[in-house]
Amino acid sequence: MVYLRASVDELFRRTCRDRNRPLLATADPRGTLRELMTLREPLYKEVADMVVETGTMPVHTLVKALLPQLQAFEKRI
Repeated sequence: MVYLRASVDELFRRTCRDRNRPLLATADPRGTLRELMTLREPLYKEVADMVVETGTMPVHTLVKALLPQLQAFEKRI
């Protein structure tokens, strides 16, 4: 399991224009994201085999960076 981690600010930037996110249809969506991260992140970290900071990296760059890590992980199993 790979946890693709992003900061609350980055998650807000990615989701702020998306109207199909019922949990974020609040007066303070950034605060909601912060609360969700606080609740969920411990579980995500617990079950993840690997945590990757995504930051503002474009998807194709992330995939290029992730592939060697996945291959190395696969060899360890």
